[in-house]
Amino acid sequence: MPAMEPNGPPRSEPNPAPEASLNPRMESLVAAAQTVFLSKGYHNATMSDIARQAGMSKRTVYTLVDSKVELFAELLAHRKSKVQFPTPVPDEPVEETLCNNLLCLAKFLLDPVQIAISRMVITEYGHNPEFSNIFLSTRMRKAHSHIENCLLELAFAHGATREEARESASMLFGMALGDFLFSTLSGFRAMPSLKAVEERIRTSVSIFLAGCAAKYVCHPPVTDI
Repeated sequence: MPAMEPNGPPRSEPNPAPEASLNPRMESLVAAAQTVFLSKGYHNATMSDIARQAGMSKRTVYTLVDSKVELFAELLAHRKSKVQFPTPVPDEPVEETLCNNLLCLAKFLLDPVQIAISRMVITEYGHNPEFSNIFLSTRMRKAHSHIENCLLELAFAHGATREEARESASMLFGMALGDFLFSTLSGFRAMPSLKAVEERIRTSVSIFLAGCAAKYVCHPPVTDI
């Protein structure tokens, strides 16, 4: 989603860009791996293909990584390192915090390259279910974890547990981004616009917080007398 820029000034400043964690040779190798994986698929791509794309010998490639799985993991980690969640603003309403963080996740997950990588992993499931399951669970788990952390303070204030915050994060993620993510991955519809994503996120967060308020007003936490 290359054109996704916020409308108007951001509500919170992004974290500084992380320092590059890859040396130049590794960065070239990861870039080459991304090109080859996306053109051939993970299953059909070979380390020889990737070495050729990177302009390296296969021997050099194996001094940098031990296997194709490890190289793919490096690619995923490199992409994930570019996600910049907004820096918390003191006294910022929880609604704004959730909206800003969900928008950050949306930009990452709905990016065309990330969509292509996710589709490739789903395709790989037929060849290597364990590999695909690990990818999908860790990627989605990390996305949910960040939203969970945003909800923890709110949850604890109302007597909820960490497990309830985790479940709530999953529900909010699905409500705000699940339909867009599934529809885009499946090709059911075109990539949503930034405006559509922002509107869905804000509506979802508003409904979610209203539901939380109703739950805890109608069913306040039980305390020992």
